[in-house]
Amino acid sequence: MHKIPFHIISGFLGSGKTTFLKRIIDTYAEEYTLGIIQNEFAPSNIDGAELKGSGKDFHLLEMNKGSVFCVCLLGDFTRSLEKFTKEYNPDVLIIEASGLSDTTSVAEVVSAGSLSERIYLASNWCVVDACSFRKTGLMKQRVSQQIRMADVVLINKTDVVENDSVSHVEETVRDLNPFAEIKRTTFCDVDFTLGGVSVSKFYPDMGQPLARPDVNSMVIKSGKKISRESMVGFFNEWAPKSYRIKGYVNLKDGKTVAVQCVFEKIEFREISANFHPTELVALSDQFALREWNQAFRGLH
Repeated sequence: MHKIPFHIISGFLGSGKTTFLKRIIDTYAEEYTLGIIQNEFAPSNIDGAELKGSGKDFHLLEMNKGSVFCVCLLGDFTRSLEKFTKEYNPDVLIIEASGLSDTTSVAEVVSAGSLSERIYLASNWCVVDACSFRKTGLMKQRVSQQIRMADVVLINKTDVVENDSVSHVEETVRDLNPFAEIKRTTFCDVDFTLGGVSVSKFYPDMGQPLARPDVNSMVIKSGKKISRESMVGFFNEWAPKSYRIKGYVNLKDGKTVAVQCVFEKIEFREISANFHPTELVALSDQFALREWNQAFRGLH
């Protein structure tokens, strides 16, 4: 059995992520079997009702007891998602994550246990509201985390904000995630790569999707700090075995380095002061989490 590509769409309240999800459904529902997971704190299922009102054919799993990535709900989410994929066998899975979700935990969930045999993380999108980005207040840390781990960041509602303000948001996003693809949008009107930013080579430009690739997505999250020399050696060894590695590494010299690897192409870029642990996400069919994690733990 080949694995199902899993996409994350995150964003703070009112950013437009539900609008983005509706566009995806409108575009692809007739061609692919879509599995949509909605995770919001409100119990009223307003967003779910809005999606159902589109008249399109898709399968919906609603999780509305809080963030599914809180420890207390991880078990429920894992069991529900496994049952959902077995029942509907979707071509693609997309989660609209709550504005408070830690999207690194999303990758950890789909990379562990029995779910890892059915799903892999294909792409991570974050929708940023250009109007209210500066007003996130106490939620800024979580919003920043979502941006840091995104493959693509949409700066939305750019039609109602001065260009200088949009440029400021763009600069902030770039500081947080120097390797993200940043797109300015209105009503989230942008093409969505269904096969995934990380693995688009598996999906042709036309026709039905190819057989799902048997790849693993995996996560390292660690408080360990390593030397710059160890970091370079680590990625020189593991990047050629991967389709994609991205994330952030904390060094012994106090610096934090953003990392992006696509096969043998390895890029490092120092970022401003960081209070997060080292976080790395890899996509590969040549190694598993255990050996990758062991190699990282052995660094100095």
